[in-house]
Amino acid sequence: MIIIARKPLKFTTAFGVIVMVLGALLELGAFFYNNGSMVSAEAVFTGAIVVTVGHAFYGTDNLLLSLFLTFFSSIGIGYYIFVQTHSWLWTIIAAIAFFAFIITLFGFRSSIRKKHGMW
Repeated sequence: MIIIARKPLKFTTAFGVIVMVLGALLELGAFFYNNGSMVSAEAVFTGAIVVTVGHAFYGTDNLLLSLFLTFFSSIGIGYYIFVQTHSWLWTIIAAIAFFAFIITLFGFRSSIRKKHGMW
């Protein structure tokens, strides 16, 4: 019989999960409500940012989950840019730029965490 020790739930982890769920609901709901309008685009943009903030608080070590959350947020940013400009080129550039920025930012965060023990 394998006994798995449970870690105590931290506030930042719980807050990150709650914020990610709310951001995802906002992003998905806004996409289907008045699709293509500025109201929809602004709400999707807000949801994408909220998902990213929740992702930062959650601090997962799972690479696939982290990439999925970043991709999900990048699609939201791309949708906002597409509604603004109606240009696929700027949509793709903005989505890739946001994805790269978040990956770099989270990489920077993890390097700080690793070096924190050496301070």
